[in-house]
Amino acid sequence: MFRVGDKVCPYDNMGITGTVVGMYEQKSEQWMTSGAMMPLWIIVVELDADQDVVEFRADKIRKVD
Repeated sequence: MFRVGDKVCPYDNMGITGTVVGMYEQKSEQWMTSGAMMPLWIIVVELDADQDVVEFRADKIRKVD
């Protein structure tokens, strides 16, 4: 879904944009009746405004066109 170098922004604040610099899988601690939940992907983003590096869950950001 995301690749290093993609431009992204969070859904809840689309004024913040950045570039994907990395990603990793975070295993879930929750269990459902059928077994463990799927792991979450954490996307590491370098912000355009101040070059801070922040992390977002993959389901909370989108690609910028």
